Amino acid sequence: MRGIKLLDRRKLEMRDYPDPVPQGDEVVVRIEAAPICGSDLHGLYEVPGEKRWIPGHEATGVVVAVDRPRRFKVGDRVCMTPFRSCGACDSCRSGYVAYCRAKKGIYGFTRDGFQAELVAVSESTLLPLPNSVSFEEGSLILDPVGSPYHSLKRMGTNATHTVGVFGLGPMGLGAVLIATRLGARVIGVDPIAYRRELARKLGASETIDPAVGDVVAQIRELTHGYGLDRSVECTGKAEPLHAALDLARPLSHVAIIGENEQATIRPSDHFTSKEIFLSGSCCFPLGEYGDILHLLENGLRVRDLITHRFPIEQAEAAYSLFAQGNTGKVLFVRSQT
Repeated sequence: MRGIKLLDRRKLEMRDYPDPVPQGDEVVVRIEAAPICGSDLHGLYEVPGEKRWIPGHEATGVVVAVDRPRRFKVGDRVCMTPFRSCGACDSCRSGYVAYCRAKKGIYGFTRDGFQAELVAVSESTLLPLPNSVSFEEGSLILDPVGSPYHSLKRMGTNATHTVGVFGLGPMGLGAVLIATRLGARVIGVDPIAYRRELARKLGASETIDPAVGDVVAQIRELTHGYGLDRSVECTGKAEPLHAALDLARPLSHVAIIGENEQATIRPSDHFTSKEIFLSGSCCFPLGEYGDILHLLENGLRVRDLITHRFPIEQAEAAYSLFAQGNTGKVLFVRSQT
């Protein structure tokens, strides 16, 4: 089979690997659609040094081989999650497999991932994908749909709210799509014109270019000084988070999705005097999978998040384009020829 090998900072190649063979609870999946994620880009592709594992932690596909299966059979359509979980600890039983206490590994980061033609994975990582959802749509469930959906649901987002989305990469664009579906007024913030335009097509009422001037002042003007009822921070940078906290009105809620090691807050101004809520999210619990499928089956415009498709053989071009920022979601798709 063919798969991606990340060799160094912004350097990769296609390699031939042995076809995987399932063992025990594993099944082999033929990958139909596998997106590039921002964590693939910033956490792997732009980091120096050769990476041991095939990247990719979002995908859909078809089961093509099994060993001793309990849930899936050859021919089943599946949606992939990256977490090889134990299924028995309290986190797994509650559906939060990302926090499995056994920590058996993450496909694409500590095990071979999904940016390849085939992959052997534990059955515990798979979710059934109904025929009503395409492979391309299903491949977006894990990150750009599932994580924003979970965050916005936890915040109780509704049509009375003005929602700020900071960062309009795939996660932020997903947040725009879902918040708009919930009826909220959405203001998107991003320095890249391509992504601001895409956010407006997905339903954002207004977009802000940080280069034009102070973001807080611009949003206060748009909201007549009111600020924001809900914010989703997707950039992984300190300044937008600070702006979201500044703009939070009393009793509002800010959700952090972007990865960021540190940021400065002002507890008195940001929390004590306004009684705001702050939460973080890197995934959705498996119990919300049915709700997300329902949204897709009832017209959520997930396909509009996809702007570019490549065969796996054009991985170098796909990563290079995604790194430039003038894209929505970029997918590797299986050649049908």
